[in-house]
Amino acid sequence: MLELVEIGKSFGGVRALDNVSFALEQGEILGLIGPNGAGKTTLFNIISGIFPPDQGRVRFQGKDITRLAAHKIARLNIFRTFQNLSIFDGMTVLENLLVGNHLVGKAGIFSAFLKTPWERREERMIQRRALNLLAEIGLAAAANLPAKSLAFGKLRLLELGRALAAGPQLLLLDEPAAGLNQRETEELMAFLAGLREKEITIIVIEHDMSLVMELSDRVVVLDQGKKIAEGRPREVQQNPAVLTAYLGEDDWIKSLRR
Repeated sequence: MLELVEIGKSFGGVRALDNVSFALEQGEILGLIGPNGAGKTTLFNIISGIFPPDQGRVRFQGKDITRLAAHKIARLNIFRTFQNLSIFDGMTVLENLLVGNHLVGKAGIFSAFLKTPWERREERMIQRRALNLLAEIGLAAAANLPAKSLAFGKLRLLELGRALAAGPQLLLLDEPAAGLNQRETEELMAFLAGLREKEITIIVIEHDMSLVMELSDRVVVLDQGKKIAEGRPREVQQNPAVLTAYLGEDDWIKSLRR
């Protein structure tokens, strides 16, 4: 489904990514790990079209999307969440999810202005779709509340729900468990595992190693912009290069050796 070929990116004199290559199959969940500054979010920015690479190619379902703008990549059903929450505070929970449906609807500005029967039917369909998704992520009771009134863990779920509302084929999750407690993380893990049934392909950046190792089919490890390991979670945990890269970072070493 997705193929990255020798991706390179520099910012001034800093080499953020250096010849990074890997591929994903449809329905696969890939964990992308590495210390802060390893280039993980930069890679997401390149895949999602926020900025192009200096070198290399990005292919999605066989099509070269390396230089496509972000809105055109979104129309290919590639969506992402962000490390820092990006919620519309002034909207309700339901309205935030409706924003995620904007690519699902086909009605144009004139149909919306004239409120044609076809446009009204489509609007009702989108409303039902959003309400069903709110139920799936456990936020149905909060549908009409201001988004800013939700606790942090619920906001994480809302952001994930908004990405799912768009109907992704490829979903890029940037630290979805950041700031969650143990119970919320376990609920998130169970929800993401359930997305396998929908055949949604996922790349997840995460510092919670228990989540990455349990959820992922494969793991790719970046260090200083380079790919230093790729394989099944157990293989990566035992990889000498990975342990060497994180030597001295106690939390990482302990989590990788579990």
